[in-house]
Amino acid sequence: MTLNIVVLIIFAIVIIYIGAYGYKISAKTAEDFMLASRALGVLVMFFFVLFAISSAWTFYGYPGYMHMHGPGYVYFIWGAVTGFTCLFFFVGPRLWAVTRMNRYISPLEALGERYEMPALRFVLAIILLIYIVPYICVQLLGIGVGLEALTGFPVLYGALYFTAIMLAFIILGGMRTVAWANVLFGLLYALTFFGALVGVIMVALPEGGIMQAVDILKETNPEQLSVPGPHGEFTSVMLIGTIIVGFLSLSWPHIVIQTMTARDKAIFKYLPILLLVFGGLLFYTVPYIFGAIISPALMPELTGAAADNAVQLTIMEYLPGFGLVAILGVAAAAISSASIQLMTSSIFMARDIIHGFLKPDMTERSLVTWTRVVVAGLVFLSLGLAMWNPTALGLYLTDIATPGFAQWAPALIGGILWKRGTGWGAMVGTVAGSVYLIASFFIPQLLFDLHPVLPSIVINIVLYVVVSLLTAAPSEEVETKFFDEVDEYLSAPAE
Repeated sequence: MTLNIVVLIIFAIVIIYIGAYGYKISAKTAEDFMLASRALGVLVMFFFVLFAISSAWTFYGYPGYMHMHGPGYVYFIWGAVTGFTCLFFFVGPRLWAVTRMNRYISPLEALGERYEMPALRFVLAIILLIYIVPYICVQLLGIGVGLEALTGFPVLYGALYFTAIMLAFIILGGMRTVAWANVLFGLLYALTFFGALVGVIMVALPEGGIMQAVDILKETNPEQLSVPGPHGEFTSVMLIGTIIVGFLSLSWPHIVIQTMTARDKAIFKYLPILLLVFGGLLFYTVPYIFGAIISPALMPELTGAAADNAVQLTIMEYLPGFGLVAILGVAAAAISSASIQLMTSSIFMARDIIHGFLKPDMTERSLVTWTRVVVAGLVFLSLGLAMWNPTALGLYLTDIATPGFAQWAPALIGGILWKRGTGWGAMVGTVAGSVYLIASFFIPQLLFDLHPVLPSIVINIVLYVVVSLLTAAPSEEVETKFFDEVDEYLSAPAE
């Protein structure tokens, strides 16, 4: 116990030191603090994006849900990897170009200009904050659950530990430190997760490895190996909804904003391929094997909420000396993911709400200060929500957060790729889809037995297109700035 606490303290000191060093070398400008001076190369971008996606959810929620319901949940990952690839191939380069040319710091700032409707910027900020702040709770709960299993301390203690070090890390370093630290955090997490899988297989399944676990499940719980799963969860309708909601991960705001930090347009040629190959085919295979095969075979007694902790409990059972290493890896992943989520939330609040509407005359220095203040406020708000209403880690991402994030997808994609999209179309579609989604949480009949994202996003898209066609087309100035100049910028030879 004492060793665990000492190592956790050292880990916290190292993280805070990284933040302090980032502050020392930073340019002290709003663009540097919020967007890392738009100077990230392909290697840093790869780790930045992959481990902003791979968080405590990847260690707890994703394999935990497969532990309970079989392999059908992997359809979400397949959809998500496809969605991220499309984001960086099609939408990302154009968003990067227009925000770089016009020095927009927030994607919502760009959409407000694109649709010539400042109120839309405010509405989008509020809607996205509603969903992204609770998503940060998932990271806090993940660390709390992990430390409870490791040390026996209450979940609150682990959440407070995580909150303190993350707060210092982000406030000091900003986006640049978050991005560069993701390289370190990502390597630590990946090696930890893969090492734990190999170690558990060698200790617990020495005769046949993964196939030995498969044979165990064939005898004891064969439904675990196929869809719809042991509880019939993944019906055909559920599978379709799961892969669609995975694809709509392309609208995750904390991933979208990362397209604006790229150093040059060449990055968008290579990054999607790296994400597809190393993210989709390699990285997510480890939690899949752990959650869908290994932990159900070795620890079938874990059910309900306990399944969220299936991977860690399996590690502690068969590799008792590896438990601390595993939780440090998860903490690194959670910090990497929650940090970019917090930075994104604080940009929406400070740049789009406070600076955009409440204090438009603030100085650049004041904007950075306000962003830091907002980070602190959002961290403690997330902590309070996490303790007030702990939820299933896997389902929060797919059933609540991603459907909420998806509501700005028509406005975002249409604004970047469709010249005819209008502000009223974006406003009506986004608000109607969001209201319908929230109403469906209280009136399940509105879903018609479909996944929460499906009815709301259909309503959103239809209204966006119809209202856009019925209202006046965007001005020539908008068409020139967001389409003609972007085409010219992207087709120009690399600098």
